[in-house]
Amino acid sequence: MKTAWSVASLAVMMLLFASGTAAIKLNETSAFQTCLRTRSSCTTLSLDSSQLTGTIPYEMASLTSLSYLHIGNNRLTGTVPTELGVLTSLTSMYLGNNRLTGTLPIKLIALTQLTWMGFYNNQLTGTVMSELGILTSLTRLNLHYNQLTGTLPSEL
Repeated sequence: MKTAWSVASLAVMMLLFASGTAAIKLNETSAFQTCLRTRSSCTTLSLDSSQLTGTIPYEMASLTSLSYLHIGNNRLTGTVPTELGVLTSLTSMYLGNNRLTGTLPIKLIALTQLTWMGFYNNQLTGTVMSELGILTSLTRLNLHYNQLTGTLPSEL
């Protein structure tokens, strides 16, 4: 008997296979490659605690149907790509507990459907953008354990 799996289910299931003991780059994971092949139907990319290394690939921007992007608890480095700002279907984005540096890109304010944004425990710098106040759907924002300054917008 054949079972029909959705791409989202496959991406989550492939997480189990991608999270072995060896370090792997995000763009080399089966789940990411599956999402790239089926861009329009990939809604979930969950690779938490998968021992991922390297940077967040710019190809992530082509996954415009993503609503759930969780790649936290890894060893990802580099800056948060500005290209993530085109993923306007995102409702949940978790990139916490990595080694990300630099500032949060201003283009993230285009993610107006976000209800959760987690960037805590990285090495982010700069000020907390007052523009985050535009994200009125945001109910959970985790930025602690970074080197960010400033105050949260009163709109949040």
